[in-house]
Amino acid sequence: MSDTAVQRFYRYHAYVYDGTRWVILHGRRRAVEKLALRPDSRVLEIGCGTGLNFRYVLERLDPEAGQLTGLDFSADMLRRAARRVDARGWHNVELVHGDAGELALGRRFDGILFAYSLSMIPEWTAALERAYEHLRPGGRLVVHDFGRFETWGPLGGLMRGWLRLNHVETRRPYAEKLRELCDAFELHRWLGGYNFTAVGQRRKEA
Repeated sequence: MSDTAVQRFYRYHAYVYDGTRWVILHGRRRAVEKLALRPDSRVLEIGCGTGLNFRYVLERLDPEAGQLTGLDFSADMLRRAARRVDARGWHNVELVHGDAGELALGRRFDGILFAYSLSMIPEWTAALERAYEHLRPGGRLVVHDFGRFETWGPLGGLMRGWLRLNHVETRRPYAEKLRELCDAFELHRWLGGYNFTAVGQRRKEA
């Protein structure tokens, strides 16, 4: 999907995202748990959308000591996220409009999360590589996304096709790439391949 297509897709979906995605985006709280956050952690969510996952992160952070940065390519989605942040009075949330494949924030994070976002990023390998560069020693990078529906039989093909129509590509080796980048790695699959959580950790400095 081209950059222009991304903008067009989310220009409409920004208005319906919160009311519809709960049906399909399962396991996000569980994915945040895999970040193993401390109250003073610095967290980056890449492809944060309207901020649906912010509450799962912020309930683990001290409002004064912890910090959450949400990055998204869609200005329309970020406007919705900003309204959510303002309405809830989250003073430790920063929103950044940017391209994940060209990420250059000039700082590192204790935890980085892709939650149902990596599969919609055309330059996904660059996005993972840039994310890893932003990870502190000992930090965790978690990718939570749709799986390949391996055990779903004919229904699996229908699901993959439907997701592709919505610009979600399930066939790329996301977990394998994360394994290559990180020093420690674990992979969890749920519901017969409906989704997966891949956890990579950067080696601590000696």
